[in-house]
Amino acid sequence: MTLQQLKAFVAVVEAGSLRAAARRLGLSQAGLTTGLQGLEASLGALLLRRSVRGAALTEEGERLLPRARLILREALKVQEEAQQARSAQGGSLSVGLGPTPTAVLLPLVVPEFHRRFPAVQLRLFSGFYEQLAPDLQQGRIELAVTAMSDEGALPGLVLSRLFKSALVVVARRGHPQSDARTLAQLQGQEWVLLGSPGGPGGTVLRFHAEQGLPLPRVAASCESFSHLTPLLRGTDWLAMVPAVMFEQGLLGADVVALPIAEAPPAFDNCLIHRGDSPLTVAAQTFAGMCQSFSRVLSHGSPGTIIGLSAR
Repeated sequence: MTLQQLKAFVAVVEAGSLRAAARRLGLSQAGLTTGLQGLEASLGALLLRRSVRGAALTEEGERLLPRARLILREALKVQEEAQQARSAQGGSLSVGLGPTPTAVLLPLVVPEFHRRFPAVQLRLFSGFYEQLAPDLQQGRIELAVTAMSDEGALPGLVLSRLFKSALVVVARRGHPQSDARTLAQLQGQEWVLLGSPGGPGGTVLRFHAEQGLPLPRVAASCESFSHLTPLLRGTDWLAMVPAVMFEQGLLGADVVALPIAEAPPAFDNCLIHRGDSPLTVAAQTFAGMCQSFSRVLSHGSPGTIIGLSAR
């Protein structure tokens, strides 16, 4: 088995036919076919069924595809790391960021990283832990900085805690219950859940349960602040979001925090990467900058909560 054979296999799957894949790779169709046959011979399995309509994966091919993509990404990472080691620049780095690290660390870390590695192409992806973890496992991103879910890290992932982030209950400006002082006073209101059950959305339910209150009425759930903010502005629904998102005005002037007495749960924000794959020089530097700026923001203590409840 060779990298070139795996590259040919993935190209055929993505292009849909041998002719299109050969064109993409700059190979003859006969040369591509020879490479695929060699791969199938080395594995003792038929990977693709060819027909006049193109190429379709067999069951064995379905099993190989994610591993082949991962191997090729790791090979590319080796090349980029060697380039970075030679010149302290060049190559690319893919990083996933959750909402709070985006608000807190992004404007501090990224400019400094670019100053240090001006030729590294930095690719930033957004999402909650549940969205970023599969990308980490498959090697699509090298590093994630996000709040951890209640379930903890998936197998094979290593985490390092940076800081805690507070949550806050928000609503549109002029909401009928905008002066509520307790969670009990919000009974009967409808809520938007942000993220999966292990994230802030699920925390809304847990927050009510911890206060001995009935579970709230859920009007909708969403996975993005671009969905959440218009919903809050146009309805009387409530939501729970990272406090720093509100403090920095990222939800807009039409969204206000409700002054309820009970403190919502806080989340651990962590650096996360694969345990079986060493970080490249660029990723190590990016991670170190996140740790350094987090210590500054939390006054040297990873247990410090960043957000409204810290005031």
